[in-house]
Formats: sequence, C-alpha cells, structure tokens
Amino acid sequence: MDKVQHTEEKILAAARQVFHHKGFNGARMQEIADLAGINKALLHYYFRNKESLFEKVFNETFSELARKMAEIFLSDMALMSKVEVFVNFYVSFISRHSYLIQFIINALQEKPERLRDIIAIQNVSPGLILETIRRQLKDEMGLEIDPLHIYVNILGLVIFPVVAKPLIQSIFSISDERMELFFEQRKQIVPKFILNALKGYENDKKPT
Repeated sequence: MDKVQHTEEKILAAARQVFHHKGFNGARMQEIADLAGINKALLHYYFRNKESLFEKVFNETFSELARKMAEIFLSDMALMSKVEVFVNFYVSFISRHSYLIQFIINALQEKPERLRDIIAIQNVSPGLILETIRRQLKDEMGLEIDPLHIYVNILGLVIFPVVAKPLIQSIFSISDERMELFFEQRKQIVPKFILNALKGYENDKKPT
C-alpha cells in the first residue's frame, strides 16, 4: 500500500508540474511518466488516460482556492476584515504560483462544467457566500448593492495584475524584484480601494 501511494504521489507531482505549465493540450503522458521516473504502462495503470489525470490535478488545484474562499467569507469576521484576509491570501498564493491562474482559466474555458462539479464536491455554496456579503453590506455599511459586483471587483483587482504580469513588466520595464514589491503593496491597496469605493457609493446615496 505504501508503495502504491508513493507511486501515485510521484505521478501527481509530475503531472502538476507538466499540466500547470503546459495545460491539457500541451501535456504528454510520456513526459509525465519520464518526470515521475516510471514507464508509460505503469502510468496508465494508475490513470487510464490523460483526461482522468488532468481532472485529478485540476480538482485538487482549484479545490484549495474554493475551500479558502468559503472559509473566509462564511466566517464571523467583519466584511472589510474578510476582504483584507481574502486579498492577502490570494495575492500571496497566486503571485507565488502565477501559472495556476492561466491553468485554471484555460481549463474552465475548455470544460466550464468542471467548476460546477468541484463546487458540488467541496460543498461550497456560492449563493450563501453572496448572501453573506449582501447581509453584511446592509448591516455594517447600510448599503444595498448586488454582492456579485463586490466579489467580482475584488477578484478582478487581485487576479488581473497576475495574469497581465508579463505585459506590465514589458511596458513599464519592471524587474522581478520590483514586481514582487508591487504584489506586496496590493495587499494593502486593494482593501483600501474597495473600502473607499463603498464609502463613495454610500455618499452618493445620501440626500443632498
């Protein structure tokens, strides 16, 4: 049993490396087998085809993000504290593994139902998360806003700089060291940006 588990772990480690950097279409089972230090026949014994191996890697990759999202937004923290924790985690995670975002985006474009299946398996309720944000917006800030706008705005502010990292570095001639500092600064800037935007929305709703 230990040998079986060890072999499967080696396969998954190799598959993560190949899939994360090359995606589904660019990956080859022979390359994964070589990286895992096994022959291709043994690889197919554990995972009958590339699709089943990819599903395993994708599910575990996205599941970590999905679980953390639910953990943060369904906690008892104040809304802006949730935003700060969420931004801090996601910026740290995806700035270290920027290739994962493109991997996830490409995988979902190829097969959108993957996300629905993962959400069902992880028992993550997007509707409950949005309802929690809606309630806190009203209770803590007196705002009635579609919470989807808030969540999508946060995701956009966090994810776009990572996806556009090569473009940003090329246009502005930014070094890797400067980019790391930029991402660290995003952890403070993004929550403040969201808070100020909500305050601005609140002011717009007040009678003149």
